[in-house]
Amino acid sequence: MRTRNKTSEWTFRLTFPVLVLFALLAGLAVNTTGLADGNDLGTSPFDFTDAVYRAHGILPENIVLRVGDASRTGDFVVDNTNTDRNRRNIRTIETTPGTTGSSGLTYANIFGVLNSTSFERDAAGNLTARGQQAFDTAERFRVFIFPKASNGSILDPFLPNKRQDNLFDTRDGYFSNDPLGMWVAVWVVYTPKAFTAAGKKELNPIAATNGRDLDGTAILTSPSQIDNLAAKGFIELRTRPVNDPVFRWVICPIPEDPRDGFIRPDAFIRDVRRGDGTPVFPALRNNFICLQHTGDWCD
Repeated sequence: MRTRNKTSEWTFRLTFPVLVLFALLAGLAVNTTGLADGNDLGTSPFDFTDAVYRAHGILPENIVLRVGDASRTGDFVVDNTNTDRNRRNIRTIETTPGTTGSSGLTYANIFGVLNSTSFERDAAGNLTARGQQAFDTAERFRVFIFPKASNGSILDPFLPNKRQDNLFDTRDGYFSNDPLGMWVAVWVVYTPKAFTAAGKKELNPIAATNGRDLDGTAILTSPSQIDNLAAKGFIELRTRPVNDPVFRWVICPIPEDPRDGFIRPDAFIRDVRRGDGTPVFPALRNNFICLQHTGDWCD
């Protein structure tokens, strides 16, 4: 009995390290690049590497207005302090603020925009499995953009066209299911019905709570609120076509928690402001400054 026990003990001592070694080698075989698997990419103002985009079904060479390109001069800096292998040394300093409806205020970094050529395809032009997954994810999450009624090009996402700041619909598990931070851009337009007696009855209480935008209409801060207003015919939701040659989707990750240094000292905010320079949504600018200087929300 003693001999059998001793033999078993030595067998365990010899085989256990071997099993551990095999497990480690198996792990290396799955991920030898050092890139994060699945959704484990974290949040950072540094752009993703080309390898990360490819691993998630996006062709980096087909990202439009990618941060780091000459077209985005002034929106980024080259920062060699980055140590995350999933990120390159291009750090976004342009910050787009908005609301989420669930967690409140948020601050986004726009890494670029996507059109249908941005998703990985096979030689026959069909979406690969990774390309299809990326496409489905980009279609799943919506960022609402609010164009001025007086602007002729209402599907323009840039600041001069906006009457209020963006709203990100983080429902349906955005923070765990959208590792690249991709969104389909949806423009929210008030219909003539919104200005009838019935529309005013619906919208005036919202304006009393949220304030009014550059058009004098109610500021909207909740995805469910938008869906409800659309169902009642007070607003219309518009998107660019799937085959739009410019873009339909944006790569715009938002942090689940922007505290503790997410907003760097050299970052700047592009918020919607009134003619006198005051922000339409003061809390967005005030908390940006607090987060930038203290790493925490304003008191």
